[in-house]
Amino acid sequence: MTTLIAGASIVFLVAAACVVVMNWACVIRSQRNKRKGIDRHHSTVSLVSLILAGVAYSAYPFEPKGWIGIVPAVDIGNWILIAGVSRAIISGAFKKEPSKKANGGDIR
Repeated sequence: MTTLIAGASIVFLVAAACVVVMNWACVIRSQRNKRKGIDRHHSTVSLVSLILAGVAYSAYPFEPKGWIGIVPAVDIGNWILIAGVSRAIISGAFKKEPSKKANGGDIR
């Protein structure tokens, strides 16, 4: 039974690693398109590798388990999420601006 659980956790870990590779490929492809002048963006997914690695970590029956955390740590999709939210908070993107209707319409 332990071997079956270990195998299932490895399958989840491999799925997380595939997501990491696809995220890096999307970023590299987007940068190549931008450099060539092609207006096409390939987006990454955030937190998927973290969730899959978390399932693998919780199911993995052997010790040590800390090495499993490497997979979501190298995922650029997670880096972009952390950096993007931080940048949005610093730049004030979440501040509510008063609407023009509340100020009496368009003032010229």
